[in-house]
Amino acid sequence: MTQTEALRALESLLESFLERMIKLKENRLRVLSGINRLDDIARNIRDEADLTEEVGGWFAEHKDWVNESVLRPSDRNRISAILAGIRRELHLTEETPPAVAKIAAEIDRWQQQDGRRKVVLKRRPESSPDKTAPEAEPDTIKMFRNHLERLTALFADMSGGKAHLISVLNHALDAATLQQNKEALHLAALLIYYLRRNGYLVGPFVERLKEAEALQQKARTHLTEGSAPHV
Repeated sequence: MTQTEALRALESLLESFLERMIKLKENRLRVLSGINRLDDIARNIRDEADLTEEVGGWFAEHKDWVNESVLRPSDRNRISAILAGIRRELHLTEETPPAVAKIAAEIDRWQQQDGRRKVVLKRRPESSPDKTAPEAEPDTIKMFRNHLERLTALFADMSGGKAHLISVLNHALDAATLQQNKEALHLAALLIYYLRRNGYLVGPFVERLKEAEALQQKARTHLTEGSAPHV
């Protein structure tokens, strides 16, 4: 592969990474908006009829969340707590309107399905792996994909509230230098490459990147020397 081909491949990889990162951030904002809306509904309960319409609309829009991986454990806990509070406001009797009973059933169904999902996620393998089997070579594609996913999540966290990519780059370089965060170092390198390809002057950032890399390399060297056996 020539240098030009390598740069094109890296550019394509970076564009794919940024697209996934943007999608992740959009999904995160959609989740937070949906949870906040449910919280607003619970805080502004006036009567059962009004509550039924509002909660029914929320379930119609977000009913698939219970079986999707888009929610974090903290999101699920918050939704379950809000729904539990709403459920306590629904007093079911023989004279309860069908619409109210339906909402109560929807809440109960959500809580049951969400509970079962948590049990499945926490279940351990029933059999231990065969320790005599030959050790497989590492799946480098999977390892790199996982690394990109971690970088995507890191970018989503660092870009929150930022107005420009350079602000995110500054944050990443600070984390790489002060916290010696290796993934922040890699993220900073990707951002510098992207900005340079789009005509930005990145010389000062390249110097900071080199300094951060040197600090991390020095720290790894000291760690290795400190763990070496004394003779």
